[in-house]
Amino acid sequence: MTTLKEASSFASDVTFSKPFQQQKSHLGKQQSTSFSEKSVSVLSPKEKRSNKLQKIKSTAKSIFLKYWFLLGLVISIILAWRFPDVGRKNGYIHAEWSIKWGAVVIIFLISGLSLRTRILAQTLLRVRLHLLIQVINLVLIPFFVFGLILLFFKLHMPVNSLLLIGVVIAASTPTTVSSNVVMTKNANGNEASALMNAALGNVLGIFVSPALVSVFQGPLIAASPEDESANTAGGSVDFGMVLKQLGLTVLLPLVVGQLIQIAFTEPVAKFKVKCRLSDVSSFCLLLMVWSVFSDAVHAGSFSAVAGKDIAAIVILNFCFYILFSLSSLFLARLPYPKSVCGRLKWLDNLQYSREDTVAVMFCGATKTVAMGVPLINVLYQKGDPGTIGVLSTPLLLYHVEQLILGNIEVEILKKWVARGKRRLEEQKADEILDDNSSDQQQTTTLASTHLNRDEESAYDSGVTRLEDAHYNPHKGQ
Repeated sequence: MTTLKEASSFASDVTFSKPFQQQKSHLGKQQSTSFSEKSVSVLSPKEKRSNKLQKIKSTAKSIFLKYWFLLGLVISIILAWRFPDVGRKNGYIHAEWSIKWGAVVIIFLISGLSLRTRILAQTLLRVRLHLLIQVINLVLIPFFVFGLILLFFKLHMPVNSLLLIGVVIAASTPTTVSSNVVMTKNANGNEASALMNAALGNVLGIFVSPALVSVFQGPLIAASPEDESANTAGGSVDFGMVLKQLGLTVLLPLVVGQLIQIAFTEPVAKFKVKCRLSDVSSFCLLLMVWSVFSDAVHAGSFSAVAGKDIAAIVILNFCFYILFSLSSLFLARLPYPKSVCGRLKWLDNLQYSREDTVAVMFCGATKTVAMGVPLINVLYQKGDPGTIGVLSTPLLLYHVEQLILGNIEVEILKKWVARGKRRLEEQKADEILDDNSSDQQQTTTLASTHLNRDEESAYDSGVTRLEDAHYNPHKGQ
């Protein structure tokens, strides 16, 4: 019996060993075939080249989509330089109507469609924050730049006077409509506050910016060492006419777009995404730049502007943006030495959060081309057409520089906001731990008091039992 069992078990082992060997050999085949596939999947030189070309195309496409506006600025200036008769005033397409009116109306109509009414209503009551941003953008910056340019004139700085007057006009314009909102969102700041102040600043700019330019114009021309600036950039400003034209081209399209957005919120949101209205607005802005530079090139206004003058304006704008951003940061945070003064609650209450500070920095330091170029066109429409191009150059350069510096600033502020959030979370966690420890201490003290009371009651009951037993000995039996 044992031999039969051993034989049967041996036979079973033999029969099961064959498929195991087959399976093992099959696995070996799979491994060999996979190795052969890996060896076959080695890329040929042509495929490597095609992959490199695809990577180059994808990176070029991403760079183009990110910086297409800057490239468009360069192309529009080149076209204006080569073909000034096309986009100039009274040119082939009559740009004074087709572009300088039509493009401006389209830009602010799209701005009205893009402003979300619900978000604006939510942040409407934050009066102190809005007041701080508008005071920085429309009061502190214009008057500081005005005083500095007057100082440059007194010191006879070797820079073209029209360009320096253009710097003052650029400082008098309101904040941008869209770029500050996008950069605030990318830096994890308060997007709603940025959106509210973009709308509020451009509405206020219709009234405030012409008033500032009219106030600054006389002292600037009087202090200018060049005589031609008095003839080209001088003259009295017809404030009523300026408000009328800006109201028709800027305020009315903005209000109409906002009313359409309120009445048809969902269809407008879908239409805005489908038709890429933000890109349409930027393209219209490029058309305005093309027309302005066409006028300047046709009039020969840039013949008096040297390369060193443009370089000086670029450096000046660079310093301005950094200074304005840091000033906005200081006024929003109001830092003070806590180790010396201790914590001042009234000053802590005036400080804004890091998210609000990001909105203050971008809305306070940026300036809009969409509002500035129409303003210059309206203010100096009776003068030399080429003057508008020279006066617009500092604003255009500032717009380009604020886009470059703003995108760098986004990465820095994003990390700063993230650190603030982590600190708040750590503080909340510490507070929760402190609350839990205090609760545990309370429970332990309550438990100890209950134990003491139980011990006292037990002791009292024991004493009473002993006394009963002492006085009534028969009860214990």
